[in-house]
Amino acid sequence: MKLFLLLYFCCFQFCSSQSRLDKNGTCTKTKHFSARQRLEHFPFSAAKHIKLISLENNNGIRTGSELMAHLDAIQLKRDCFNPLFYTEVATLNKVQINRLTNIIYNYSYKKKPFTFGDLKCYEPRNAILFLDNNDTIIGFLEICFECHHFRASSEAISLGTYCAEKYNMLQSIFKDGHIEYGISKTD
Repeated sequence: MKLFLLLYFCCFQFCSSQSRLDKNGTCTKTKHFSARQRLEHFPFSAAKHIKLISLENNNGIRTGSELMAHLDAIQLKRDCFNPLFYTEVATLNKVQINRLTNIIYNYSYKKKPFTFGDLKCYEPRNAILFLDNNDTIIGFLEICFECHHFRASSEAISLGTYCAEKYNMLQSIFKDGHIEYGISKTD
């Protein structure tokens, strides 16, 4: 009986502490950088246009491999944006750029959560491309919305601090841009 009570108490303690830890991982506005301050960070400071894209796999290989290969082949600051390479393209307006930078720079978790992270996949279908005034690609963020991971063209580009709902918030920007593949439609 004592063993049963001890196990019950330990299980209860773990479950209640896990609930608190999960709440710490919830996305919260933890910083208050203004729109002007957020736009001073690279790549936003150098980008004249920001494109959301999706790319469906047509090579019969693993989902996402075509997008990864395409982005790896881009010579930053030399290659120009060509919309014909992509399945879907949207150009962000000022309001959407403000939302994007707000999510990246101002949202984080309340306290560092205790999580058991796993890499379920990495099958990116979407990316954010940063273009200069000549439509030359100066950087990218490749995103896998399924497993909540990303890859950037440089260490200077990031999605900011990870928190549980950040990828859902980013997905809403893609939805607003009428990007379906990788958002509401997958292979």
